[in-house]
Amino acid sequence: MKDIDEGHYAWLGLVAYVIAYDAIAIVKGKRTLSNAFYTATNQKRTKLALIMLWGYLTAHLFRWLPKEYDLLRRLL
Repeated sequence: MKDIDEGHYAWLGLVAYVIAYDAIAIVKGKRTLSNAFYTATNQKRTKLALIMLWGYLTAHLFRWLPKEYDLLRRLL
């Protein structure tokens, strides 16, 4: 098995942050990240931008875009 590198730790940290934030928000009766995202996607002015950003992020992470169209990969 490969060693875990910095990128893996970053993803694990991001997942841990989201879970911890939502757990604390639930306990305190505050809005969770999931609810905030849902609210943002139900507003006309932010829905299209979020769909486009999320779609790009998904395409980037799965490397569905050729490198010349993937801005983040071109920067690396």
